[in-house]
Amino acid sequence: MGGIMGKWFIECFLVFVGYTTVYTFTLGFVYPMQKIILPENSLIASLLFLPHGVRAIAFFLFGLRAAIYLLPAHYAMWYISVHGADIGFDIFSPLVSILGCILGYLLFLSIRNYIPENIRYKGWTLVIVIITFSAFFNSIGLSRLHSSLSDLEHFLAYFWGDVLGGIIFLIMAMYIWRILKNTNFH
Repeated sequence: MGGIMGKWFIECFLVFVGYTTVYTFTLGFVYPMQKIILPENSLIASLLFLPHGVRAIAFFLFGLRAAIYLLPAHYAMWYISVHGADIGFDIFSPLVSILGCILGYLLFLSIRNYIPENIRYKGWTLVIVIITFSAFFNSIGLSRLHSSLSDLEHFLAYFWGDVLGGIIFLIMAMYIWRILKNTNFH
């Protein structure tokens, strides 16, 4: 039993470190750049939300356990965003985001057998499907939580921020993995 608990702890720790690191980079670099380039869109959502890629990869690798793994990281970053960066997020934002990812992942599970085989065996394409589905549900939830239901601008800002950020993070992760895999450490 200790082996399983140890494995789960390591998985949770990796997701926590990955999510908080990428969120910190987004909050400290991407978001300020967005404020400089597009100041009118800075109040809605990050147009390149890289942590969504961590969410999607976590669900791809760990299944529904990823929801439990992501919860501490989401609330740690919520606390830092609200109390350290003075960003007015609702206390339910992390739960809404994780629920959106769960719904997106469940939709992915329901259609994955209908994805053509030549695409299904390329893990990165499946992660992009998870990114897109979970971004859709996350955007519905967060736009509803932070604005009115009919606010298409908020929905689209969350959606495209999650999708673009998720894909950019996935490309970065694949590139870093390829470098590490082909490097001889002596």
